[in-house]
Amino acid sequence: MVPKSKLEVNLDILKILASQGPMELTKLMNKADLGQSVLEQHLDFLIQQNLVEEQNLGKDETFHVITERGLRVLKVVVPIIEVARKIPALLH
Repeated sequence: MVPKSKLEVNLDILKILASQGPMELTKLMNKADLGQSVLEQHLDFLIQQNLVEEQNLGKDETFHVITERGLRVLKVVVPIIEVARKIPALLH
């Protein structure tokens, strides 16, 4: 199996947060099937890009939430990737 690119992992994280709402780190780790350090690296990047934000929702729990910008990126980037994946198939 080919490992996922950083872009694919970041998009997976955004898709999870878009479809399932705010999520704490442990649950997001399980859904994304990533280790904590790898997930935290991706979340740091996504937060720096204003695609995800951290929110404290009581009881000292930090949840990760997709931003409006993150939702817009999903709407634009995912269709482009889906079309691009079909191109090699057209060449054979």
